Amino acid sequence: MAQVDWKLVLEFVKVFLSWPPIVGLAIIVGARYFRTELRNLINRVSSFKILGQELVTQQAKLEGEAPADGNPPVPDDGAMQQELQNLEVTPEQQAQIKALFDAERAASRMWEYRYLNYFFADSTQDVLDWLTNFQNGTTFDAYETYWMHRIYIANERHAVINALQMHQCIQIDGPTISITGKGREYAQWPERRRLSAPRAEVLAGVGNPG
Repeated sequence: MAQVDWKLVLEFVKVFLSWPPIVGLAIIVGARYFRTELRNLINRVSSFKILGQELVTQQAKLEGEAPADGNPPVPDDGAMQQELQNLEVTPEQQAQIKALFDAERAASRMWEYRYLNYFFADSTQDVLDWLTNFQNGTTFDAYETYWMHRIYIANERHAVINALQMHQCIQIDGPTISITGKGREYAQWPERRRLSAPRAEVLAGVGNPG
């Protein structure tokens, strides 16, 4: 039987016990505050393939997959502040935790935007650019009128809206479509690219696997 290196074990215990309490508090708050975002991200990344067929066939994957309860929930700073107030921490610790999560949120948002570079089809990127022209949003009728001669298949136009909504780039309120702060931020992101494979290339790959 292999002998236990107790000196090494004690070193690990020492390192673990030396972690600042603020990290533990941040983990507790984060697990509760970001549970929806983490679940959605895991569901999205689980099928992620760089330039793969499942990734770029956005229309085929999202047809008929509108969110069951409308627009996806977006965490806000008020919710985080409430979570912090439920913990017995000082105002200085609250500020530290909030700064930590602001930094982590910015980093995770950057990774999500890189994912959207691959996931969004060219038509979805075009619609997102178009929506940035409307400060107060537009309507479904206007969207259909403008894009029916550019995206000929109705199901594909529907899939574009679903994709943008599922990734919280647009807000739908009755007949109105408006771009969200996140959608506008991604549209203006300096590293935004169009990296999804052309649809014809994807279909060719489906017909000739391997």
